[in-house]
Amino acid sequence: MATFARVVRLLALAMWLGAIMFFGAVVAPTAARTFGTTEQFADFIGASILRLHSIGLWCGVALLVSLRLLGSRAFRVPVQAGLALLMIVLTFVSNRAVILPMEHDRALAGGNISVLLPGSPLRADFDARHAWSTRIEGTVLFCGLALVALIGFEQVGVPAQPTGASRKLFDLSDS
Repeated sequence: MATFARVVRLLALAMWLGAIMFFGAVVAPTAARTFGTTEQFADFIGASILRLHSIGLWCGVALLVSLRLLGSRAFRVPVQAGLALLMIVLTFVSNRAVILPMEHDRALAGGNISVLLPGSPLRADFDARHAWSTRIEGTVLFCGLALVALIGFEQVGVPAQPTGASRKLFDLSDS
């Protein structure tokens, strides 16, 4: 069961972090080049980020469940669980308090926020929320990288230290 839990935890973390990095490095720039700042671009990015958040939330649940199954066999379980929970909360807050209001702002602008003047209140609200979205996704990414580091410190299958007298490193004698 422990091996299964480790695989699920690693797969969930890889999917979540990979999705964030793929979105930021590939999806958003490619969509911007393909669509420009059109309504199609905004529709595509809005739908993509909502899917990204769904992936993240489900992966977060899988992380927490796998940590529960691992119990004390994982390295610093409370810290790992805390990071995973923080990632889930930030993703949920970003989804509800940032992305959905951005979509509302965009709908009020007729589907394309770029047609508004930079000083307009609606555009200012959208831009401020976009900045928060970027900060939150970056924080989730860094929490995930910290989680990767913690998992890297785990020692799986390492035999316990012998309780008897210690032997020298290159001592080949039988005694």
